[in-house]
Amino acid sequence: MNITRNELCIRQWAESNASSLGLQQGTEIKVTYIYNPGGFVNQSYRISDGKTMRHLKLAPDAKMHRLQQWAAVSEQLSNRYHAPRLISEIRDEIIPDYRYGLVFEYIHGESLTSTATPADAIPKVLIKLHQLHGDQELASSLVRSEETFTYADAFADAYISRFREDMVTIREGKHLLHFVTEETLDWFDAEIEALRTTVYAHPAFRKAANDVVHNDLGWNNVLVDELQEIWMIDWDDLSAEGDAAMDYSVLLWPFYHSADWPYWQAKVIEQAGEELYERLSIYFRASLLDDVIDILADYVDSETIPELREKTQARAQAIHLRAYPEYLRLYWPETK
Repeated sequence: MNITRNELCIRQWAESNASSLGLQQGTEIKVTYIYNPGGFVNQSYRISDGKTMRHLKLAPDAKMHRLQQWAAVSEQLSNRYHAPRLISEIRDEIIPDYRYGLVFEYIHGESLTSTATPADAIPKVLIKLHQLHGDQELASSLVRSEETFTYADAFADAYISRFREDMVTIREGKHLLHFVTEETLDWFDAEIEALRTTVYAHPAFRKAANDVVHNDLGWNNVLVDELQEIWMIDWDDLSAEGDAAMDYSVLLWPFYHSADWPYWQAKVIEQAGEELYERLSIYFRASLLDDVIDILADYVDSETIPELREKTQARAQAIHLRAYPEYLRLYWPETK
């Protein structure tokens, strides 16, 4: 990835298409890459004419279908779940190997990660999640598989598949990971399979997965504006064959093991029921393992991006070295 080159290409494209983007024709356009330390496959950029701002999200061919699904239901998402309004679909190859994208209104707000009082916004998000998970009208507009997809399958699709892909990247870039041993990598492989076995054997994961889920509702994907309204962004992974426990786990993960957890635990059980809560504990385990394994793939991937390499690798190493001992402390008796 060449960020400087990409920003230049997008600026030239935006200047030629300013009117269709709702920008002022003939004014200087500024384009800024939006850093996402959690991955570099899709790319996002902020486009501004000095007054109006837009958010451009680009996907390679392998991820194009996810953005196309988002575009198809964007009006429903904006009206019901405070998702950003879609301005335009892009079918030009603006930057190399990225032939599809979406342009959205730019939301001026702070993420839950940045806001001083994230707990104040969480109840509003929970209400929207409960509505989303049962939204059968939206589900009818989304792609479904022909075969029965269980909660276990949804978990495997969200985590096991990703962990396996991560391990390919990690092993290919092992020479970069001076703080990780070969024995540790072997343990990762074994733990991924142990987690998969646990999920497929668990009675709470055997039912059909018919929940409509966001699938990536971390704190960076919830914004709070100056009116204290919440905005749910980045709907790439929207699915009608998901597990509501995934959304709850990602959103509430920062509270798990905290003194406030009993309060949020009661909220989840009241809103979603005991059976979902049974699955939630395993999703929390996967969330921590994500900080152990997936973060190392980010470390390796950033090696080819000079502008981002140093800060991404420093962040990834710190997260891994914190999460790995914590994971062993919590789950080693089960995996030894």
